[in-house]
Amino acid sequence: MRVACAALALTGVVSLSPSAAGGQTALTLADVLDRAREQAPAIVSARLALEEARGRLTGASLRLQSNPEIDVNVGSRQGADPRSTDLQLGAAQMFEPPGRRTARMAAAAAQLDHGLATAEDTTREVLRDAASWFYQALFAAERARLLDTSEELANAMLETADRRHRAGDLAVLDVNLARSSLARARSDREAAEAERAAALGALRALLRIEDTLAVRGSLAVGQSPDAAALARSAEQRPELRALEGAIREADAEISLARSLSKPSYGVGLRYEREDGDQIVLGGMTLTLPLFSKGQELQAVGSARGTRLRAELDAARTRVRIELQTALAAYERRVAAARVLESEALPGLDENDALTTRSFDVGQIGLPDVLLIRREILETRFQYLSALLEAALARVAVDAAAAVLR
Repeated sequence: MRVACAALALTGVVSLSPSAAGGQTALTLADVLDRAREQAPAIVSARLALEEARGRLTGASLRLQSNPEIDVNVGSRQGADPRSTDLQLGAAQMFEPPGRRTARMAAAAAQLDHGLATAEDTTREVLRDAASWFYQALFAAERARLLDTSEELANAMLETADRRHRAGDLAVLDVNLARSSLARARSDREAAEAERAAALGALRALLRIEDTLAVRGSLAVGQSPDAAALARSAEQRPELRALEGAIREADAEISLARSLSKPSYGVGLRYEREDGDQIVLGGMTLTLPLFSKGQELQAVGSARGTRLRAELDAARTRVRIELQTALAAYERRVAAARVLESEALPGLDENDALTTRSFDVGQIGLPDVLLIRREILETRFQYLSALLEAALARVAVDAAAAVLR
């Protein structure tokens, strides 16, 4: 009838059904993160979106942005002379001024860099969710195991109370109280199973796993993170690089706008046959940027660059604060778990044994037993919750430092 510390082993296999673990290999945290990188819909979509940016870069790299133009004119000449057919055949090609193609390619390349950083940031967010659901599934499983043991104890308590009632040692009130305690234990266990199913279901949806899912891992507190290394990693957060890419794109748009103030030119060749004469003409076309000189593009690009630089400065400050906050919260979460581990857990088994023995010999009543057992169970739950919060806090630290990528 004892709730041993072994119930809080904090490692094991969590599956959606009792037979799932035996029929398939359970996924560890590393397995979950690897599969999320490959199968998570948001990551797959972000990866495919990069092909669009690469397509724009391919288009921007073309040396000639316009196609050759060919025109053919055929007409009948009628007059005093005999009727004849005139023919005009021409070909022309427009060219850009120097620097426009370079600016256009720079803008497309910056847009691709922005897309790459955005895809990495999407990956970071998805991996944080995947790790969080992984730990919540482990927590739900450990909680369900504790409640299984609690139900067994409540059932044994009801049997003992019923036996002592038949012997005349306990009133029917105590039996009803034990029966109510057993019902609460069963209800709590069903609720824990629902939480476990929900956590595993969310993880299955994120990983695109239609079959039964099982996960294997531990909620135990790991080694303390290297704050200096995390700070260096945070400087490369994807959203910071996305803003940097957007700034380069805005600067490239300004260069492109300046190139619009330079004239474009084209060359052409025309062949004509008129009244029996054959004529070959060469020509040149020149666009004079007298009115439209890229003023709008330059003004928008300049304003956008100013805005993005302000956003980048604010984002760098926010990232530093976010990492500092996550580290401070993690340290406190670990401290909370350590206090319970060192000061509360060691005496629980002894209290449980003493309570059982005292009730068996009639030294304490059933209400006192139920109260003590409830306190023991809540302490174990609090420790388990503290471990979960510490694990989630570590996930937040790794996400803030862009370790999850």
